Amino acid sequence: MALITDIVSATGQLEAAILDVTVSAPDTLTSSKSMKAKAKLLPQVLVKQYPELSVIERELRGVFEACSAALDRKSVNPVVAKAAISLADEYRSVIESLKRQ
Repeated sequence: MALITDIVSATGQLEAAILDVTVSAPDTLTSSKSMKAKAKLLPQVLVKQYPELSVIERELRGVFEACSAALDRKSVNPVVAKAAISLADEYRSVIESLKRQ
């Protein structure tokens, strides 16, 4: 259960970073509460505003999808969880650096 908590936390921080650097209507982003919806919407919103991040859009989607799968199944493969957490942390740093530019 600890891995699920960790992946949800990392994904939540990634989501917060994306929301912090995008200028979309908050209702559009926060009304989608499921991770499946966020997996599609959040990377699109980010890439729309920062086209140079299009190369990571698929991986961002994968992080949210891994979190969604972990929540749906109430379990997660430890390797997948660690990879998703690592990607979430790495991309959160990249996204947060956009604020400083």
